[in-house]
Amino acid sequence: MPRQTAMLTRTLKMSFWVIYDHMGKLIVANVIWAVAIAFPGTIAGVALFSGDVATVVFIGVPALTVAVGVVLPVGSAGLAHMIKMLIDHKDGSLSDMLGGIRMYWRRASGIGLTSLGLTACLGTSVWFYASALQDRAPLAGYVLSALALWCLVFFGVTALLLMPALVQKKQGTLATLRLAVLLVLDNPLLMIGLAFQVLLLTIVTVPVWPLFFVLYGAAVLVMASCAYELMARRYATLETAKSHGVAADALPAPADEEDDYLNRGLRDVFFPWKG
Repeated sequence: MPRQTAMLTRTLKMSFWVIYDHMGKLIVANVIWAVAIAFPGTIAGVALFSGDVATVVFIGVPALTVAVGVVLPVGSAGLAHMIKMLIDHKDGSLSDMLGGIRMYWRRASGIGLTSLGLTACLGTSVWFYASALQDRAPLAGYVLSALALWCLVFFGVTALLLMPALVQKKQGTLATLRLAVLLVLDNPLLMIGLAFQVLLLTIVTVPVWPLFFVLYGAAVLVMASCAYELMARRYATLETAKSHGVAADALPAPADEEDDYLNRGLRDVFFPWKG
């Protein structure tokens, strides 16, 4: 657990410097991401609150599915690919985001639609079991609803790693979901801390909606991508230690010593020319 706490600290430090160094291009990329989601999202919102059943069914639900199940994951995959370039090469451009969209849009759409379906099923189950079993077996209903709620929260945390896992491993829908689940199960404290940071960012962003268009999506994906990168380095260390028959703690984390994002402090914010 102390190791995971340290990894969370390093994740936030790396995230800060990635955003600090590449603020301009991340803002532009985030605006593209946010506008793309807002277009079908606005149509969905207007239709869903129209009060007309036909409008809700034939316009609202399809528009919401497109916004959340397709546009959001596809745009996020492009952003995650761009951020991967920023982490790996300390540089990148909007062409990397567009390239990521071209490479991953099919798999990202599959992941998005699958995630939307799972979220809908779990969300419905939270209400259904407590309501349906209220008279016959209320305790069982509450237990099943609580279990569904726990699964919903767990999947929400897992979703943070889906796009970084996709652009790193380039696997299909089920393999990417499985990898993200295993990473969360193996690093619970790190992922709980990361989810808490995302929640804080969301609380700050929602009342000040221009922040959503300026940096929200990019900031979330930077944090998730940095967490994935540090976990990947940790597992690489474990594999090296295993192959050499030594304890993992005896080996330094690969690339951390040379990683500029992890070896700067506040002095570099105020006096960057003194590096």
